[in-house]
Amino acid sequence: MSGRMVTVGSEIAGITCRGGRRANEDSYTILLLPFGYLIAVADGIGGQRSGDRASSLAISTLRDYISEKYSGGLGNDECHQILREGFAAADKAVKEAAVGDAKGMGTTLVAALIRRDIAIIAHTGDSRAYHLSGQIISVTRDHSLVCDMVERGLLDPSEIQHHPLRSYITRSIGGSFIVTSTMDTLHPGDVLLLATDGFYEYLDEDSLVCESLRLDPADILRRLMQKVLTITPDNATAVIYRHPV
Repeated sequence: MSGRMVTVGSEIAGITCRGGRRANEDSYTILLLPFGYLIAVADGIGGQRSGDRASSLAISTLRDYISEKYSGGLGNDECHQILREGFAAADKAVKEAAVGDAKGMGTTLVAALIRRDIAIIAHTGDSRAYHLSGQIISVTRDHSLVCDMVERGLLDPSEIQHHPLRSYITRSIGGSFIVTSTMDTLHPGDVLLLATDGFYEYLDEDSLVCESLRLDPADILRRLMQKVLTITPDNATAVIYRHPV
């Protein structure tokens, strides 16, 4: 398996692979914080127009913003606010950099600010957050055309995977920006997965749940990525956090 994996103790692992593409436009980060972590995943948009630069810039801007503003004494509402502000800072940075050959670049972004037993999750675009605890729950709702069509009753959910416009996103960093955020409670042994569409589109829910129950994060990612790389034509990136028992 070709890919870059980073682990933090036995709790967190992240990996990105080029998959079937010439270049990898995905980025991710894992940041150790007092009493917690920041984890984030981004999927660049723009192809030859610097999608890789957009995802990297969004991740680094968010990471720098949280590093500067976060402290262990902040409450959940304050953490929620700085995460949303970090997304806005990333959007501003990408838009300011989108000049010349980089005009039109953008990226999805999903992040979790984890502190003690709370995960504050924010996203824009179609990169996702999943909560696994014996079952799989999608914490995020894609900002995408097909999800909007389903919500309006114009498309059946079973048709999404094969719809020709399934990859068309309606919100992004650097584009039509909006950030959606929520709080999620973590129990001992629960798993939080952040992933780009090149990773989650090619996994079934049974695989996700089965692997998450019995392996540590690094082994989960190795096994899941091996399955993904046999079929994905896209870049694939994911970060997994397991809450301590």
